[in-house]
Amino acid sequence: MTYLDPMDTSIPEFPMHEDEEAGPSMKSNEEEGPSCLVCGRIANTGHHYGVTACLGCKTFFRRVVLQKNSPKCKYKNQCKLEKTENAKRLCRSCRYQKCLNVGMTEDALHPCRDVIGRRARQPSSDSSPISSPPSISPQLSGYYHPPFLTPVSDSQKELRVTIPLCFPLVCTLQICKMMSLCEGDYELLQTITDTDTDIRTRTAHILGEPLNEEGHQIHFYSPPPDYSNVSVNHGIGPSLKVDIILLKEWVSRIPGYPELSERFQEHLMSRFCLRYTVIEHGLFTAQMPYHKNVWFLSDRTCLVSEFEDLPKEIKCHLTSKVIKEQKLLAPFTEMLIHDVADPLRKLKPDSVEIASVKTLMLLKPTCLKVVEGDYLATQNDLKIINEVRNRVLSGLFSHYVKKGLDPEALPIRISEILELTGGVETCANRALEEMHLLRVFNLSAFDQYSEGVIFGLWRDY
Repeated sequence: MTYLDPMDTSIPEFPMHEDEEAGPSMKSNEEEGPSCLVCGRIANTGHHYGVTACLGCKTFFRRVVLQKNSPKCKYKNQCKLEKTENAKRLCRSCRYQKCLNVGMTEDALHPCRDVIGRRARQPSSDSSPISSPPSISPQLSGYYHPPFLTPVSDSQKELRVTIPLCFPLVCTLQICKMMSLCEGDYELLQTITDTDTDIRTRTAHILGEPLNEEGHQIHFYSPPPDYSNVSVNHGIGPSLKVDIILLKEWVSRIPGYPELSERFQEHLMSRFCLRYTVIEHGLFTAQMPYHKNVWFLSDRTCLVSEFEDLPKEIKCHLTSKVIKEQKLLAPFTEMLIHDVADPLRKLKPDSVEIASVKTLMLLKPTCLKVVEGDYLATQNDLKIINEVRNRVLSGLFSHYVKKGLDPEALPIRISEILELTGGVETCANRALEEMHLLRVFNLSAFDQYSEGVIFGLWRDY
């Protein structure tokens, strides 16, 4: 089958009898609605380029304008314009002139949104969008390079671009191409990562993990690759004590956190404490030898969801009392393994990604609990945490670009990392209920400080 381009001047014109009429048939009495001002059609008619027109005349006008054709009438612009005839019988020149006469305007077109005649040159195989990031306007670049917590102008605020996780991949890639690398945001995220690494190193040393030969910091735990010295947990409280004690220092070193109001600081730390411990113990579990029924804590104790096919090093610690306690926590243990440990094993996040997730979960802008008629968070609090969150996301983007991540894989990776927060949120909320249960039935003891942080007054469930 041969397809003919309606704009091709080589298309032969076929003779038509006087009583014939090209285009759609005449309107029947049953047809209703507006008719095209150019050709008189009713079907597929709407408001296009300033007038009521059908899709055919709209497309014709758009092609002539975008392709910059100058059709010429062989009858010297004297084609018969009879009311009973369909305008599509006219030549292209007279049809275009009629489009203008009825009110179509070239200004109504948006060439930047039309692909006709705007084929972009494909990059060569040896070019890389990552190696030479696209330049952006000075205004947009100015927004992504502000000093920390410096007020921005109203025009800069309107230039802020937020990338929803539900955006299609193509749209996300287009937005990513508009962004430039921001060294300030990247350095901010590196500072947070160094803090997280330092606290984790000290936690590991307190819990007995030896220094490595060169004394380097521990980006992640490095437990022995076996089940030696692993025992079944007989009290969650003591296992969380070290994490809770160092948590206060961790949050105090996060940029922006010390500037928050004191009451909001306490609220965020109480809400974040179990999310922090779930992430840390999830990392430890992901680095231990895999077992589908065991969740490990960083003090080398464990929670068991099922008691069959357990390693002998763990099974030897089971007593009737321990089994009863573990059965009480079994559904929660299974949730921890499925929603946190398994995704961490699959994604294998680096220390920068973990620091990003923890910071975003700490600085939660939607925690607007009302106490005594006032919101916990002031307007200044919300401004600060939103600023830090934006800079963390920008720094994470820069981190991926510096690593040379494929541009098409970049938004997917960010989405996968941020999805970790869902499992952590669910397990942390469930953990709080389990802590209440253990405390009520005296199955676990909590020191006074840990109890105040976990079950504090400003906690947001």
